[in-house]
Parts: sequence; C-alpha cells; structure tokens
Amino acid sequence: MILRKDPLVKQLFIRLFVSSVILSTISVLIIFSTINMGYISNETIFSVIFTFVVMTIINIILFISIIKSFIKKLEKFSLLIDHIMDGEISNHSEFEEEGILSRLGSQFSQMTRRLNISLRTLKNEKENIKSLVTDISHQVKTPVASIKLFNTILLEENVNEEEKHEFLEKIKEDVNKLEWLVNSLIKMSRLEVGMIKLKKEKCSIEQTLVESINGVYLKVLEKEIDINLDIKADIEINHDVKWTKEAIINVLENAIKYTDKGGQVEISVEKLETYIKIDIKDEGIGIPDSEIGKIFNRFYRGESKVVRESEGSGIGLYLTRKILEEQGGSIIVSSYEGKGSKFTILMTI
Repeated sequence: MILRKDPLVKQLFIRLFVSSVILSTISVLIIFSTINMGYISNETIFSVIFTFVVMTIINIILFISIIKSFIKKLEKFSLLIDHIMDGEISNHSEFEEEGILSRLGSQFSQMTRRLNISLRTLKNEKENIKSLVTDISHQVKTPVASIKLFNTILLEENVNEEEKHEFLEKIKEDVNKLEWLVNSLIKMSRLEVGMIKLKKEKCSIEQTLVESINGVYLKVLEKEIDINLDIKADIEINHDVKWTKEAIINVLENAIKYTDKGGQVEISVEKLETYIKIDIKDEGIGIPDSEIGKIFNRFYRGESKVVRESEGSGIGLYLTRKILEEQGGSIIVSSYEGKGSKFTILMTI
C-alpha cells in the first residue's frame, strides 16, 4: 500500500495514462480532419472511431493491470525487506511467473534462504560454544579445587615431611590430569575447526594396531590384562597412522579401565569387500541401553557409580569418532550391561 502513495509510482502512472489518452485523441482528430475533407464515408468513419475508442479503453485497462501487477510485486519486495529488517526471514518464494521482476524476486528469495541458513549456523555455533565453555569449566573445576586445597594445607597447616610429600604427589597427579585435559581439548578443538589435516597413506593396519597396543602396555601390565590380536593376514589400507593410533588407543584405554584385573581384551580384524572391520571386545561393566547413543558425545560420561568414580573426561571416545569420520570411517558399539562391550571400527580399504 505504501508504494501506491509513492511520488515516483504516481508520476509514472499519470505520464503513461496521459500518453495513452493523447495518442487516442490525435487519432480521432486525424479522422475528423479526414471527414471534413470528404474522403471517407460516414459509416467507415464511425467504424474507425468505434475501433479507436475500444482500443483506447483496452489500452487503459491493460495499462492499469500492468501497473497494478508491477506495484504488487514491488510491495512484495518491500514486505520481504521489512521482514528481514525485523529478523523474520522467510524461505517461501512467491515469484513463480517468468519475467525480469520475477527473476529478481527469485534471486532475492535465494538470498533470504542463504541468510536464514547463515543465521541458523551462527545460532548453532553460539550454542555449541556456550555448551563447550560450560563443559570445560566443569572438567577443570575439580582438579583446580583439589590443587588449591592441598596448597592451602601445605601453606597453613603444620605437616610433617611424609605428609608434605603425600600432598605434593597428589598435586602432581592433578597437574598431570589438567595437562592431559588441556592437550585433549586442544586436539578436539583443532579437529572440530579443521586445523588438523589427516595424511592418509597406504600402510599396514596390523602395524598400527601393534603400536596402539604398545601405547597402553603399562596399563595392561598394571591390571594384568591379556590383549589378544587376531588378524588372518596383513592388510594395507589408506589411513593416517598417527591419528588412527590415537583413536584405537582411546578405545583400548576405555576397555582396560572397565575390565577387572586379570581380564581379557580381544582384537579381531576382518577384511570385507570395500572396508575392514576391527572389533575390540572387553569384559568390562557394559553400557546400559539408555546410554548407548550418547557415549560418543563430547564430554559424556556414564551414569553408573563405577564410571563416576573412575578417572576420565568424556573426550576420548568423542575424539575417536571424529578421527575416524575424518578418514571416511565410523565406529559403533554393542554392549550388554554387566557382560562387557564390543566396539566395531569400520575403515574403507
């Protein structure tokens, strides 16, 4: 409605209307001039005049229809712009017929859709950052509070050398936890923002698995756990050895942590048509059905008492999933509570 009051639109309407009337008037004057000169019969003149009058009326009707259509489309543009300024971006395009204005309207609608996608992406990123900051704060809070407590005791209390050594050892443990947490957070953030580019090379998956087992060797000795590797033939696949080892070590550490002393962890490798399957099976506490879909989420830790009382940050399995997905692979888990879990890694050949 605003555009109909616009001076430019009014001026355009008046000028075109006047031009149409002038054209018709000139035509009629020419006819009357011809009549006065006696060149044409009255019947013919009447027919010509009637034709010109009808044409003029049709011309005016068509002109008004075109102007109304033009104004209507301009009003749609104006309304869309108002919505965008108010933060209301519509994905619906009403410019379906052909023409310059319609093409412009279609392009305008595409622009609004892209703006809408960008706004949703920014909103999701903002929520992710907020969630990340909350999670990091929660993870850092416990070791920092512990360090502050032990430090206060050492400074303010009268402690003997043996107690002092014990508190210093606990502080050292918490510092190591913080260091590990910070390193894990750095790896996680670098993977998420694409700063780490994985370098895939055709290498032996058996060698990668052996090096991964060596990476947890001390923990295996500590809990007297047997790790059995079953691989029928050496298989070479394209993978980033360093980061694939990181992914496998995270799964192995998880298996060792929740398997009782003297237990067993089995690793089997099977070559299929287009990918290989690596199964890592433990004899741990298992995972409840309600938690199966959450264990690969960032910072997620189980709800059971055993999980809560054990060390961990909920980053390891999340990193494993990210590393494998970056290489076109995946990881799934099947588990029975109280009977252990089986993590299945799939990697393309």
